[in-house]
Amino acid sequence: MGKKGLQTAAIALAVLLVGWIGFDGRGEVKPVSAETTNATAVNTITVGAEGSIKAEPDIAYVNFSVETRGADAKTAQQANADKFAAVEKVLYSTYGLSKQDVQTVGFNVQPEYNYTEKEGQVLKGYVATHSVKVSFRKLAEIGKLLDDLSAAGANRMNGVQFSTEKQEQYELEALKKAMANADAKAAVLATSAKKQLGEVLNIVQGEVSPIPVVQAESLQMAKAMASDAASTSIQGGQIEITTNVTVQYAMK
Repeated sequence: MGKKGLQTAAIALAVLLVGWIGFDGRGEVKPVSAETTNATAVNTITVGAEGSIKAEPDIAYVNFSVETRGADAKTAQQANADKFAAVEKVLYSTYGLSKQDVQTVGFNVQPEYNYTEKEGQVLKGYVATHSVKVSFRKLAEIGKLLDDLSAAGANRMNGVQFSTEKQEQYELEALKKAMANADAKAAVLATSAKKQLGEVLNIVQGEVSPIPVVQAESLQMAKAMASDAASTSIQGGQIEITTNVTVQYAMK
């Protein structure tokens, strides 16, 4: 074999070696198989779904205040303490509530002014306000409770919120419904795409809906809405616990 033939054979051998060993992208050689496989992207489908549960409330949070006035701060505060003692008697003696069910959420004493064109700002006196949140479970008696609180000296109604102490239990039931709805939606979409629904790849839970609040501006207003012979009527209705999920499925 001549010189030219040797060169040709060497080139051919080099080509074969390169085809056998290849490069790994870092300047190093590595063996490669004759057959290479390409990673195929997984087909996925993502749906959002909601689930909700309606339930009877089993607790009400009653927010009210005792507000009193006096010529000076001490007088206003003392008047407030006297009235609040009567309110406490209603809560603890009449309705048998525990200390854990009655929470002070605010107390303040502040000046109150009159404004006139001639004198401008003139001190009128002082206002003491004691705000309370009560957890009340005898929902059938809530109207009577409001009336008794009003008679004892509570003179500002800040709101009644109906809720449930089984929130977690109802939330789990709502989640089951949401997942069932997600499965149904995903199955329809997969069939429409001529695919089969595969396993769940990812789940994200959304927020749980807030519980509705029943508001009244004042105990006096609530009292005025009822006749003299009847108790204040407050209806709890039903509460609805709603949650949503976003679910990603594989399709095949």
